[in-house]
Amino acid sequence: MKRRDFLKTMSIGLATMGLPQRALAQNKASRPNIVLIFIDDMGYKDIGFNGSKYYLTPNIDRLAAEGMIFTQGYVCAANCAPSRACLLSGQFTPRHKLYAVNTVRRGNKYNDRLALTDVEESKVLPAQTITFAESMKKAGYATGMFGKWHVGNFDGDTGPAGQGFGTALPTNPPKITKFEETNDPKEIFLYTNQACQFIEENKDRPFLVYLAHHAIHMGIQARAEMIEKFETRKGVGGQNNPNYAAFIAHTDDGVGRLMAKLDELGLDEDTVVIFLSDNGGIPISSQLPLRGLKGMYYEGGVRVPFAVRWKKQTRTGSTCDTPVCAADLYPTFLDLAGAKPPTGQPLDGSSIVPLLKGRRALEDRPIFWHFPGYLYQSGWTGSRDWLYRTRPVSVIRKGDWKLMMFMEEWSLDGGWDKRQSNNSIELYNLTADIGEKKNLAQSMPEKRDQMLRELMAWQKKTNAPIPKAPNPQYNPKAKPETKKRGKKK
Repeated sequence: MKRRDFLKTMSIGLATMGLPQRALAQNKASRPNIVLIFIDDMGYKDIGFNGSKYYLTPNIDRLAAEGMIFTQGYVCAANCAPSRACLLSGQFTPRHKLYAVNTVRRGNKYNDRLALTDVEESKVLPAQTITFAESMKKAGYATGMFGKWHVGNFDGDTGPAGQGFGTALPTNPPKITKFEETNDPKEIFLYTNQACQFIEENKDRPFLVYLAHHAIHMGIQARAEMIEKFETRKGVGGQNNPNYAAFIAHTDDGVGRLMAKLDELGLDEDTVVIFLSDNGGIPISSQLPLRGLKGMYYEGGVRVPFAVRWKKQTRTGSTCDTPVCAADLYPTFLDLAGAKPPTGQPLDGSSIVPLLKGRRALEDRPIFWHFPGYLYQSGWTGSRDWLYRTRPVSVIRKGDWKLMMFMEEWSLDGGWDKRQSNNSIELYNLTADIGEKKNLAQSMPEKRDQMLRELMAWQKKTNAPIPKAPNPQYNPKAKPETKKRGKKK
C-alpha cells in the first residue's frame, strides 16, 4: 500500500473507530441512498423552478416540487474545476489550492497589476484529500461516479477510483464548437443509463451516485426534433435560443429517466436526491436580476439552482431562504450516513439535514470564496471591468450581507488604511439589492469593517494567499489582447 493510501485509510478509520458496531451496521431504511446530480454551467435562472418562462424543465421542476428549493444556494467557486474540488472535499479553495481551470494566470501580462508570484496553486484536487466518496465508502455505501471529473486524471491517485468511487465512468466531453446535432447530447443518456444500472445493481444496500453531466456546457448539442419544439416558442427575458433550450430539455429528460428508475425500484422514498449546478450561467442566457455570469463572484457567477428531494423527511413544496453552499453537502452526507468526518481534515460546510427536516439553522454562519488570480474574456455582462470576468478577489457572505475584497487595489493602493477611498471593497445588502447595484462600502463603514475583519481572520486561518507583488510588466496604457484564447472554461 502506498504511503498516501495508508494515511488516508488510517484517517478515515480513526474517524469511525468510536462508533458502536450497530451504528456502522444500521439497516438500509435508516440510512437513505443519495443521488447527487451536478449540472455543468446551468445558471440560476435557466430552470423552471427559479422562474424561467422559456426553458422547459418539467422533470427537474417535479423533483424540486416534491422536496425543498434553496433560493440562496451557492457553489464555492465560479467555474468548473475549483467548484468540483470544493464539492468533493467539503472545503473552500484555500484548503486544496485548486482555484481555477489549470491556472489562476489567465490574464494579460500588460493588464494585470499583480504578478501572482506568491500564489501557490494546484492543478488537481490533491491526492491526500479525503473526498466524500471515500468517507461514504468507508461507512458502507456503494459509490458510483458518472460523467465529468475535471479535478485530476481519470486513473491513479487523483482519479475517481483513487478518490473513493468504487464504480466510475469518467469521460472527456465530446469535442464540438458552436452547435452539433446528435442523438445523445454531451452523453446525457449514456451517463444516466450507467447511473441507473449502478442503482439497480446496488438497490439492496445504501448507495451514493455522483452524476456529473458535461451538459449544458458549450458547445451546444441537441436532437433536431427537440429544437423544433422551441423554434416557434417566444423568447422571454433574454432567454431565446432554441438550440440551447433544446439542450436544457435533454438534460431534463435525463433527470426524468433517473427518477423513473428510482420509482420503478421502489427507492424514491428512501433516496435523497440533490440537484445543483457547478457555477453560474453563460452569456447565451440572461440571469437577471442577478449580476454577472460564470467566472465572476457576483451572484450570477456563484448562485445556482439548488433543490433537494427527501420524501421521508422534507415537506413537499417547501422552500428555504437560508444561504447554503456546495461545501455543506459533504457533512450532510456524513449526517445521513451516521458517520464521522475524517480525522485531520477540516470541513468548511455544515450539515443541511436540520433544514431539510424543517428546522431553522445555519443562518448566521459565513460562506467564503477566494480567487487570487485573473480570468480573462472581455464583454461578459456584469463584470467589474470589461477586460476580465474577474480579477483577484476574496468574498464573504453572511446573513443579508456580502463583501468583496479586490486584491489589486487592496495590495497596491493602501489596503486597510485607504479602504474608504481606494475602491478595494464592495459591500451589498442582497435582500434589498439582489442585483448588486449599490455599493455601500463607503456609506456603511461600520458594517464594512465588521465583515472585512471577519474575512481577514478567515484568510489568516486558512492561509489564503493575498498576492502583493506588483507586476513589473503592467502598463495602464496597454491595449487589451484581442487574440482568441483557447477553450479553457
